Amino acid sequence: MTPPPPADFANFSRREFLRRAAAGAAVASTAGYGVAADDDPFVEAANVIRGDVLVYGATPGGIAAAVAAARLGRRVVLAAHEDHIGGIITNGLTNADIGKKQAVGGLFYEFTRRVVRHYQQQDRDNPAAKNVKLCRDGYFYEASAAEQIFHEMIGDVGPRIELRLRHELKHVNIIDGAVWGVTLENLAQPGERWAGAAKVFIDATYEGDLAAMAKAPYRVGREGRDEYREPHAGRVYTHFGSPDLLPGSTGEADNAIQAFCFRFHVTNDPAKRVPIEKPRDFRREDYHHTLEELRAGRIEKFEQIIQVYPMPNGRFELNSNHPDPKTGVPAQSLDLAEENFSWPEATPAERRKIYERYLSHNVGLLWLLQNDPDTPPKIREAAAQYGWHRDEWTDNGHVPRQVYVRQGRRILGEYVLTERDGEVDPELERTRVQNDSIGVLEFAFDSHACHAYDPSHPGVREGYIFIKHEPLQVPYGVVVPRQVDKLLVPVACSASHVGYNALRMEPVFMALGEACGVAAHLAVERSLLPRWVPTAAIQRVLVERGAVITFYHDLKFDDPAFAAFQFLGARGLNRGYKARADEPVNRRDAWDKLARILRAESMPWTAPQDDPEGPLRSADLVAWLEQAGYRKVAKPAQPDDSPLKLREFATIVYQTVAPRLWQPIPKPT
Repeated sequence: MTPPPPADFANFSRREFLRRAAAGAAVASTAGYGVAADDDPFVEAANVIRGDVLVYGATPGGIAAAVAAARLGRRVVLAAHEDHIGGIITNGLTNADIGKKQAVGGLFYEFTRRVVRHYQQQDRDNPAAKNVKLCRDGYFYEASAAEQIFHEMIGDVGPRIELRLRHELKHVNIIDGAVWGVTLENLAQPGERWAGAAKVFIDATYEGDLAAMAKAPYRVGREGRDEYREPHAGRVYTHFGSPDLLPGSTGEADNAIQAFCFRFHVTNDPAKRVPIEKPRDFRREDYHHTLEELRAGRIEKFEQIIQVYPMPNGRFELNSNHPDPKTGVPAQSLDLAEENFSWPEATPAERRKIYERYLSHNVGLLWLLQNDPDTPPKIREAAAQYGWHRDEWTDNGHVPRQVYVRQGRRILGEYVLTERDGEVDPELERTRVQNDSIGVLEFAFDSHACHAYDPSHPGVREGYIFIKHEPLQVPYGVVVPRQVDKLLVPVACSASHVGYNALRMEPVFMALGEACGVAAHLAVERSLLPRWVPTAAIQRVLVERGAVITFYHDLKFDDPAFAAFQFLGARGLNRGYKARADEPVNRRDAWDKLARILRAESMPWTAPQDDPEGPLRSADLVAWLEQAGYRKVAKPAQPDDSPLKLREFATIVYQTVAPRLWQPIPKPT
């Protein structure tokens, strides 16, 4: 497909900016996100915030997008409705949802290295502490530590990021199907409005608010089983960890989203412990299934109801628990299903009411386990050891400022990621190779319950699935909305309900945010709409900075050939999930690998057939690349007759193929 002419990204005056904004008839309003009246309040804003890139949503994904673009030299405005940064990571979700650590690199991996250094410094000051061990190589951390590190990452780029907290999105201006501006209201000064001007916009909110205001198509709820032929779509009952469908699994579509909960941080240190008080609107009937299980003796430990994760500095993170596949308990936990269905499309005021209901419910469960006479003494004693940590969320009563929004809107993008993307290609022995990969998913398809516990389905909660799969690549199209230009969406991105529940992990959001920041930079640099930026250019910048777009079990982040294996892995370099970088390559293997890579690059080439079992030599590889049409083949470091290992093969091919994609590539700052 031939791309359209470059977007008009020329700098223009405030008057011209406002004139163009006024010309846009499609202006969306916060109230229900409908179309506003002709009197566009955008043009009435007295002030203009101007940047190359405007990111709305200071979630981890938004921070990664802003930092990535700023490090490449772009001026970035990072705005958020909240009065803090970091999304759910700085509000309690502090054990990283990642099983295979090699699946996410880049800025998220840098974040984990900063976590390790943070606790190394603390332990040097207090040799008796064990915080380095408790941080588990940087993947477990305190919420306050995470917030400090995010501020450091933003601060390190200096004035290139302008942070605007407590700025609520009010309007989005669309001209000819592209976002040209936004209106933000300063909540610290009600009525003070700012016009936000940028060349590329990134919606990094959990709910997809900017995308919705821009009239990007989106979905809320669950697709039916037949739409994408996903085995676990729609209404479904399973035992946790099992793919087997249970009776009642109709696969019907509905408007349900998975339950939210709080990720509280508590302590058992009397010197730091703040008592958990009974909520004013405590409803004992909310917990009747829990009380029945307690009275029946089916629950014997506090940890059967609520998951507890040890954290540095005497903290413990709490999470809702799933029904055990053997015992069927707990029927209830911190998850509160059904009462969040309106959240994705709700106004900020409506979301605040839902937040307060969830807070009351979740705090109420902890109080009940500490105080209710029907709670067995052993469990009461275990629960009573915990209280809020005195040093966490000191401005919010020591409880998180955000509820864990596991799912909001999902845009319809150029690619819809589904459960089917987790299927293994028997020929390649891995999931489908995505030539435009910008990240990797490895976490299970993990949806919490969508409906409240129903005793007619004992031992399970409707919608709760945990389906493991092999690592899969995420194509660029999931962050590119249909119908709307100059906009990228790394968090409320394009996936089915089931697909999103492998993608929704914060490390992945940071990976996709980083990719969007790079794409925005390249769009500005080349005066292209983001959808037309060559993905190979995005990939080249990402992999040179340590991002993962291909999963290998055996490829370390500091491997000298890391970028080569990552880039070529999105072109089918290897079968399976091992790089095997130091294994020798024979000619037959080299033909096979090079043919897949060149097909992905649309380069015609006919493989020779002589001496298939012979060793691959550098002279052979150079000749083949020249035959394929490459005029400037990378000069091998080895003599012409030297047999090559796979890392040498990958390096030569990468250095030959990649420079043809986009020049120049900005150097890291």
